Amino acid sequence: MSQNDYVIANQTTPLFRADLNSALQALASNSSGATAPATTYANMLWYDTAANILKMRNEANSVWINLGTLDQSLGTFTASGALPLATQVQAEAGTDNTTLMTPLRTSQAIDAQVVITEPTTAQVASATAGIASNAVGSYHFARNMTSELVTYNPGSTIAGSKLRSAGLRSPTSISLTFVTNTTALSGTWRVMGYMVNQDGGDNYTATLVLRIS
Repeated sequence: MSQNDYVIANQTTPLFRADLNSALQALASNSSGATAPATTYANMLWYDTAANILKMRNEANSVWINLGTLDQSLGTFTASGALPLATQVQAEAGTDNTTLMTPLRTSQAIDAQVVITEPTTAQVASATAGIASNAVGSYHFARNMTSELVTYNPGSTIAGSKLRSAGLRSPTSISLTFVTNTTALSGTWRVMGYMVNQDGGDNYTATLVLRIS
């Protein structure tokens, strides 16, 4: 730690050498010290050892500008006004996640790119196979079991409370007939085919429906 006024006065040789060495040491140490140098100059550096901050005198020689903070134990320097940026996250089985932080200068431009990749056929198939029955995204072959005289065209929506899961039965002596579950579906469904109740009685049609909510 050394500070000097950087003015070499007329003096005897030993004093001149001591004054010159003091000035050079001040230059080498960035005028380091716990207090600011008594004599200051525009654009001079001062390392504040009390706060571990490297400072620079402004052009008008009126105030100190903080350039950054030094961590003497870690041997790192963080620029003033820097934003912490997580650059790496390491996750290993059986260990805690570790986030390594590095400073980012506020003047540094950031290019953000969002990479979107299409899912593979296997990924789509796996996600589709994982949909539970009666969950959003699932399909049902269903009938409108209310007495309303309403036609539902493809793309129409219908409340699940009106629907019952249906199936086809094929007796040997008669034509195909429907069998219907007694439990109503949940949520809201999109009609994927054609669904009509023609007479408000037993003349129900069944079609494929998709749960949308």
